Amino acid sequence: MNYPEGPKEEITTLQCARYFEDLFEPICQVLERHGAGLEVRDDSCILSFPVGTLRQIQYPITQTDRYKIMFHDGYTLYEMTSIRPNGLCNVRFALDEFPAWVQVKYGERRNE
Repeated sequence: MNYPEGPKEEITTLQCARYFEDLFEPICQVLERHGAGLEVRDDSCILSFPVGTLRQIQYPITQTDRYKIMFHDGYTLYEMTSIRPNGLCNVRFALDEFPAWVQVKYGERRNE
């Protein structure tokens, strides 16, 4: 089924749920390859995006809003808003951008 595409808006930063500590370095490496960055805080992370990065809501809207984040170089992330009390979203990366150990460890975890 084809759903209409939502409007695109430019995005420069996004506060999201904190990642597992062993992912900080690999995530930084992936983001740096695409001109972005990661700031780790006590209870969250801040992603910073390069100029020209766009965010687009994905339809249909379900219990949580889902967004596609598109970098100027074609790289894409996916954001899912949270229904948790802290209100922090989750941002998903394509596993193929990461080292093999991350793909094995977190690829299996995704299927649990």
